Amino acid sequence: MSTFGRVLIIGSGLGGLTLAQSLRRSGIDVAVFERDASPWERPQGYRLHLDTDAINAAREVLPSHLIALFEATSQFTEPFTTILTTDLSVVKRLPTHDEHGNVWPDRENSLHANVDRATLRQILMSGLDDVVHFGKKLEHYEDTSDGVTAYFSDGTTAHGDVLVGADGIRSAVRAQRAPHLTTVDAGITAIYGRLPLNAAQPRVPSETLNDIFAIASDDRKVFLGLGSVQFPTAPAQAAADCSPGTAMRDQDDYVVCIVGGRHQFFPNTDNLSGEQLRDIAARTVADWPDQAADLIRQGDAEAFFPVHMYSSVPGTLDAPTNVTLLGDAVHAMTPTLGRGANLAMRDAALLGRALRTVAAGNSKLDIALSHYERDMTAYGFSVVREAAQIGEQRMAQNRLPA
Repeated sequence: MSTFGRVLIIGSGLGGLTLAQSLRRSGIDVAVFERDASPWERPQGYRLHLDTDAINAAREVLPSHLIALFEATSQFTEPFTTILTTDLSVVKRLPTHDEHGNVWPDRENSLHANVDRATLRQILMSGLDDVVHFGKKLEHYEDTSDGVTAYFSDGTTAHGDVLVGADGIRSAVRAQRAPHLTTVDAGITAIYGRLPLNAAQPRVPSETLNDIFAIASDDRKVFLGLGSVQFPTAPAQAAADCSPGTAMRDQDDYVVCIVGGRHQFFPNTDNLSGEQLRDIAARTVADWPDQAADLIRQGDAEAFFPVHMYSSVPGTLDAPTNVTLLGDAVHAMTPTLGRGANLAMRDAALLGRALRTVAAGNSKLDIALSHYERDMTAYGFSVVREAAQIGEQRMAQNRLPA
């Protein structure tokens, strides 16, 4: 294999940016290529639950002023999932227990926070203006003895010594690196929306605003999920205080609202306006007590969008090459455990560590990537299986192929 040098990252999601921050901080030459024309071209969700993996990954890879900004815009929650009845009263609170192994031996290991995805992505992108290139859709790559060349749809190319697929569930890198690793329809559609906190607060129990997440469901396994994002310091003010010169969009506190279930309950959700999707979400729970539909109708009319859920099928990677994968590009899962973003950031931190050992001359590239891929697929696919099992129980998700 070639001498280690430049790293090409395909995809500027949370995992790709975490890796870029890790490598940049270590002085490793890195370039990120994103198919979207801008960071905000398409909706990618609102609230995220971060656990020990993501929080410690951020603390490991970011410079001190961005760690301060991350902390100042995170709502550290109680470690519970709240189970609600259909009238939105509390049934019980389930404690959260995640397995992190020995990945973070010198750091805290029981951490939970709710964050705004766009705010977190903006923090992870800070300082990478000269590294991230938008409008770059990967067509294919060529992996040779002197490195790897990426070919983009606009006719341009990029050459490096390592290429990392961080390009999500429809990964073009995975399609070439590991075409035997497939994804399947989970059978679930969800409509995501956002409620102003002051509209949701009088209508939901306090646990909904303080715990990680709250969920209610009915006999059809149609569910309503709620999770708050409360900024201890407004993002724009936090940026001014913690990172002078970093421009951030200010945002108000809100509650994410997710209504989902089997596809049959949500036909023809594509190409509808946010207002139409909000109405569908409210009508789907029309048989519940009035509180649920009334709560949904408090949502921002333009903030609703549909998601059709898919899951990776667990498998193995063959012998390592100059090309590897992380996050949803290899182990995408349904959101029943809230761990997808966390594992992507964990992957990125571990891959960053592996590549640093190569750059320092302490390991060969094939050995470092072999160890990374072995560990990443083991824990990643374990969580995929667990998420699918819980998804079957709670929302009638399709069973994974044997």
